[in-house]
Amino acid sequence: MRRSIVFAAALALLTLAGAGRSAAAPIFVETFEDGEADGWAPSGGDARLTQYAGNTSLRLSGRTAVVRSTSTRGFTGVTIAAAMAASSLEANEYCLAEASADGGRTWLEVLRVVDGQDDAVTLHTNAIRDARLDNAERVLIGARVSGSSDDDQCWLDDVRIAGTAETITGARTDLTRDALMNGVARTGLAPMAAFAPSAGATAPTRSFHGRLSFDPIVAGFRLHRDTFNSDAAPALQLRTLPRFAFDLAQDGDTLIPAQRGPVPGDHPQWEYALEPGRVWNEPSDGHMTRAALPFALIETNANCTHNGVLSFLFDERGNVSNVAWQIASETCAYLQFDAWGGGRGAYTQSSDDASALIASFRQERASRMPTRPLSALATDYPGIDVSAFASPADVNPANLTTFGLVANSVHYLGGCDTRAGPYPFCEALLVPSYSLAKSLVGGLGLMRVELLHPGALRELVSGHVPQCSRWNGVTFENALDMATGRYSSADDQADENAMTSSRFFLSTTHADKIDIACTLFPRREAPGRRWVYHTTDTYVLGAALADFWRDRHGADADFFNDVLVGGIYEPLNLSPTIRATRRTRDNARQPFTGWGLTLTRDDIAKLGAYLATPPQGAPLVAPAPLTAALQRDPNDRGLAAGGETLRYNNGFWAYNAQAALNCADPVWIPFLSGFGGVLVALMPNGVVYYFVSDGGDYRWARAAHAANTIAPMCARTNP
Repeated sequence: MRRSIVFAAALALLTLAGAGRSAAAPIFVETFEDGEADGWAPSGGDARLTQYAGNTSLRLSGRTAVVRSTSTRGFTGVTIAAAMAASSLEANEYCLAEASADGGRTWLEVLRVVDGQDDAVTLHTNAIRDARLDNAERVLIGARVSGSSDDDQCWLDDVRIAGTAETITGARTDLTRDALMNGVARTGLAPMAAFAPSAGATAPTRSFHGRLSFDPIVAGFRLHRDTFNSDAAPALQLRTLPRFAFDLAQDGDTLIPAQRGPVPGDHPQWEYALEPGRVWNEPSDGHMTRAALPFALIETNANCTHNGVLSFLFDERGNVSNVAWQIASETCAYLQFDAWGGGRGAYTQSSDDASALIASFRQERASRMPTRPLSALATDYPGIDVSAFASPADVNPANLTTFGLVANSVHYLGGCDTRAGPYPFCEALLVPSYSLAKSLVGGLGLMRVELLHPGALRELVSGHVPQCSRWNGVTFENALDMATGRYSSADDQADENAMTSSRFFLSTTHADKIDIACTLFPRREAPGRRWVYHTTDTYVLGAALADFWRDRHGADADFFNDVLVGGIYEPLNLSPTIRATRRTRDNARQPFTGWGLTLTRDDIAKLGAYLATPPQGAPLVAPAPLTAALQRDPNDRGLAAGGETLRYNNGFWAYNAQAALNCADPVWIPFLSGFGGVLVALMPNGVVYYFVSDGGDYRWARAAHAANTIAPMCARTNP
């Protein structure tokens, strides 16, 4: 089929990529001649391999789309070429090949075939080169049909990516010294690469030790989603940022914030959270040293997290430039925006000893799990379908914050794309837990208390929460299982999504929250019989645990700090960031329990690895309830949770992957789930898979199937 024309694509590629440079090297080639379409994730219709005149192509029908991913890391001058044929197109219908280097947020057209070019024989070809495709950890390659019926067909063939393994040098063009010193107002987002060292960067010759402060000026704000119309509420001051005033210390080329995790303040909408950044010299900066610091805006009283980065220049005399900052990504299903601006910086030097802070950070960095790029899975586990993890057929790339996999104590890292390019501090990217906290605070917290005080699982809620005095017979474990017998509707998520529940989430004091949580739903049946999803139940559990802990350890004892941080998070060497939680904004400072943690990717990997394969030695939590939660007790699968293949047990979900894996027997995979599309799956073979997104996507069967390549999770019905 159409073979003679295919080579035009390769010719176009070489013409674009080879002029004036060393010869382009192949990065990716797909001709389908091996009879396989592995890695191409279909959606919306039928995609299958077909043959004509000895040539194999991938046929798409109707409104079908396929996507796969690859990496161009280490290559510049990247060119993508493709060939497509078409049949039965009408006016305004087309076949399209395209590529994206920012996780699917924006697409570059590679080739379009339209009505009049659709003879079902001719393979039309084209190639593009775009700097956005250079040195990208994850490039998406897609093809789709924009047709009206299954008769509208496209054939994809001869997809080729090539580039030059060559270092490009050149002067900085974004956030230059003059721009930072003079406070030049930007008209839009800068590439995220502008907040990282440019070509010619060297080790820093000056050291920052003191307080950086500035009043952020918002030069631009671009709203993408505002489900609750927050931008129209003047009291929230959505388009303003709090004053920035934080102590920082430098260790070599690392800039370390003295305070980590969300920092409460007076702003009605936003709190800062800072992570370690970088310091370096650039030739064009003269006598000054350049610094960049990742930060997040976290919604007050909630868990939405908007990731940003700032940069500035400083010298040894305490002079500092204007601060440039921007936000171009988030994990928040209902509020999404870009923001950018600056502010006149001030540097107050300090003589305080920072050795303890530096030593603590060095220990944190040394204890991080070993990492490799996700692409290394193909080398480490031949035959694995790397594209199945965060497949565009499962998770919309435009809504994906980050993803990864843990296998055999190695953390394989996916990308961390933003609307302005890859985030330059992926290791410091902050993500919200949302309801992962139901497992990590409520679940592990109760299991830890049960270890220290046997019988806590059976303790009655009514004995510790006066507002729940009518919760007859409801135990701590019932509350953790969301099986209190109290509900308005037994339909999946109906109570949680009801407008009456919004009062609970919007309340800022413990008195209001606990009153609502205890009285919102009537008693329908005896506890322990039926699962009904209620974040309020987990909040009640947190209040009961706090009282139980104070009864035994004194009025000043703090359940979260003592049980979770001291008993679990610190022994697992988790980051300082996770050691703070959302609390009520009153003297009670009650932890939310069911949401409100902020994590790094390393935190997710370590917690997942601990749960997937608990270490030998003295347990951190009571073994029996953890065994049940992780589906290792066949006699205790938990309660049905919204479907035949789902269970909920001791704060953890479970999915029966028997059909997805083609297994002879049920295979229950425990997982943690959070609002908007946050998932941590704990495979029975020890593999941990996670993704963080905010588009409401929760599918991960493809990932489970690919993870089965690492180590089989069952006996197959059709080997």
